[in-house]
Amino acid sequence: MNPHIRNPMEAMYPGTFYFQFKNLWEADNRNETWLCFAVEVIKHHSTVSWKTGIFRNQVDLQTRCHAERCFLSWFCEDILSPNTNYQVTWYTSWSPCPECAREVAKFLARHSNVVLTIYTARLYYSQYPNYQEGLRRLNGEGVPVEIMDYEDFKYCWENFVYNDGKPFKPWKGLKTNFRSLTRCLREILQ
Repeated sequence: MNPHIRNPMEAMYPGTFYFQFKNLWEADNRNETWLCFAVEVIKHHSTVSWKTGIFRNQVDLQTRCHAERCFLSWFCEDILSPNTNYQVTWYTSWSPCPECAREVAKFLARHSNVVLTIYTARLYYSQYPNYQEGLRRLNGEGVPVEIMDYEDFKYCWENFVYNDGKPFKPWKGLKTNFRSLTRCLREILQ
């Protein structure tokens, strides 16, 4: 895939989490996607936690790669085995762009042993038809795409943030924004 992809990060700083994952309707100056992932191996109808980490967009001169493609590159080269079934969960700061949605759908069509669920904090350019189509394509490929709720943000805080044992503190508007974004996503996926 891409030899310049960095390995996943273990965790992010609290300020980064609160800035990048805040589920604002208008999220100015948040120009990159952060993707927290959990890979589980499916054995005998149950899952076993296996790998977790974080990718973010890589925009250096050698590697211009969105977080979703960084994950796929790493996963294909370092993890994927045709003899193993995987449950992959993404928690993303932005929903995928049309190109990443297409790439993910193609990947899943080729690898029936991988099941993906996406939870996203915000919808990326959701007013544009091609971005909406990307989300519908993922959904059509069997990928549940959902808006992150309080429990999802808390899970990310506890598992992907250097939190020094401090509890997750929800921001003002989290629940209201969740409802609005969920309504918007439901309309897109109809």
